[in-house]
Amino acid sequence: MAISLSLKKLDKSKFFTSIIIIILALILPSFTKELQYNLIKQLYKSISAQDSGLLLLVSAKLVMLNTLRHLPIYLGAFILAESLENYGPFRNFTFLITLIIIPVIYQLISWIYDIAFVFAGPSYLTIIIIFILHYITKKIHHIFIKTIIISLFLFSIDWLDIIPFLSNYGFGRGEIIISIREVTEFIDAEYIINFFGFTFSIIIMINALILTRVVVDYYNNLYLIEESRKKEEKIRELELEAVKSRYFSEIKHLVHDLKTPLVTIQGLSGVIDMKIKDQKIHEYTEKINSSAEKMSQMISEILYEDKKRKISIEELFDFLKIQLALEEISDHVSFNYDKNIDIEANKVRLSRALINLIDNSLKAIDPENGKIDINARKQNNKIHISIRDNGKGIPEDKIDNIWKIGYTTGMENTGLGLHFVKKVIESHGGTINIDSKFHQGTEAEIILPEVH
Repeated sequence: MAISLSLKKLDKSKFFTSIIIIILALILPSFTKELQYNLIKQLYKSISAQDSGLLLLVSAKLVMLNTLRHLPIYLGAFILAESLENYGPFRNFTFLITLIIIPVIYQLISWIYDIAFVFAGPSYLTIIIIFILHYITKKIHHIFIKTIIISLFLFSIDWLDIIPFLSNYGFGRGEIIISIREVTEFIDAEYIINFFGFTFSIIIMINALILTRVVVDYYNNLYLIEESRKKEEKIRELELEAVKSRYFSEIKHLVHDLKTPLVTIQGLSGVIDMKIKDQKIHEYTEKINSSAEKMSQMISEILYEDKKRKISIEELFDFLKIQLALEEISDHVSFNYDKNIDIEANKVRLSRALINLIDNSLKAIDPENGKIDINARKQNNKIHISIRDNGKGIPEDKIDNIWKIGYTTGMENTGLGLHFVKKVIESHGGTINIDSKFHQGTEAEIILPEVH
């Protein structure tokens, strides 16, 4: 299990990207041979012309060429280290891996092309910078931005590599760089190369540091904004849960209090029935008792979510029709169902869930031409109830959010409606799916178990 969990933490996208970049680093020298040959020819010209300006130009071209050759090596190692950062066996050794891989690539290039591709002072300095960047740019996910930052640092360090003053400190070990240093001494241009080398290196390094700081601050701000947004959403969810809890608690207390007058009504109705022998009065008291009993049953269903009984679809839909306004029924809503379908349900709660869906449809349809079709059918021992409208529909990018508590499409005020609907359907052992096409309409399909 531990191995399985650690494998999941390997960033496969970055890992394969790093492998591709490292392969590019290995084949790139085959395309730069002609450029190196041209640099050597220009270097000879600077000797014959005793031209320190041409020597500086050759040095600048070499720095750019070296940066081009070095970039895929360090960038590949950098991205590889990031991909392995959370990978179980290598969690604490990303820097060590980077340190090992870079000289290995240098050695492979030297062996493949039979050249002196030297791993020296600038390489160690670059690795240290790569290591620091690895930790300060963790929140930056765009490889392109990291590539620019690493390129600037490499360009700055490669300028240090051609400075004669630093040759005693592990810099300037490449074949062409050694040739440039010899030419520099020959034409007495050490001061110029030292001055411009240091100047360009410092300017580029400062720009690299500024860019890194700006980008890191930008992503830190984005991170703080995102964290703030998540906290606000969490607070809103908690507030809505509190509202919901308080709301249902108050409703339950209110409904519970209704039982007392109901008992009184039933009791007095019984007394009247015993005291008065009039047949008409007897019929009236029976109706009073029957209505009070039904109301008591409804109160029990409201108070106790798990209280369910066998009812027909016809009974459920008749109860719906009573609660919906008559003009809405006649103008917009049509029912189509098989009267012989039975389900086990908490009639009050299930009807409230269906009314929530119908209310949403009523708010979405056109007041004049809108239609809502409510159907119920039996299929494969399941009861399918669908509510379909020809209203505004829900945008595709919002359809996944509709079940979240607190989310509102503008058709609900509290953001509790659809969350409540889903909870009620699931408590009945069913499922609900909403299919919507923007500007075409929405269909909610509820699937419930059949009761025989």
